[in-house]
Amino acid sequence: MLKDYLKITWDDEDGSLQAIIERGKAYLNDLVGKELDYSCLLPADEWYETELAAILTQLMEEPEEPEEGEEPEAPMTIAEAIDLILAAEKQRDKQVVMPTPAASLLLDYCRYTHNNASEYFEENFARELLRLQLQVGVGELDAVDETTG
Repeated sequence: MLKDYLKITWDDEDGSLQAIIERGKAYLNDLVGKELDYSCLLPADEWYETELAAILTQLMEEPEEPEEGEEPEAPMTIAEAIDLILAAEKQRDKQVVMPTPAASLLLDYCRYTHNNASEYFEENFARELLRLQLQVGVGELDAVDETTG
């Protein structure tokens, strides 16, 4: 995801980018005092894979034998399957990736570091960093209240 964010299409910097990611995670975790969630929610991809699997399964299955008096079910044609797959791809492409606040900050940290401007990151993202620190702190207080309350 970082390579997409930085618009990098080559593989020469993969090791360097991985090191930047690890440094960024350590930096942000230290800043808030807790291990953060750096996941990116990709509901569109999960939905698409499920939809695609269902379409392919339906295409490959033999139609069930009809009960007496019922008409036989016509098998899905390849053209129908292609239409369904294309429709599913259009639906998937309308969805957006939703990074957690920590993942979003990590991407920006990596962008600044990759562009040799890491000294400006904390200054330029002070508001977002403070918001993340407060969210983590409130979450910790809620957890303490639940255990003692």
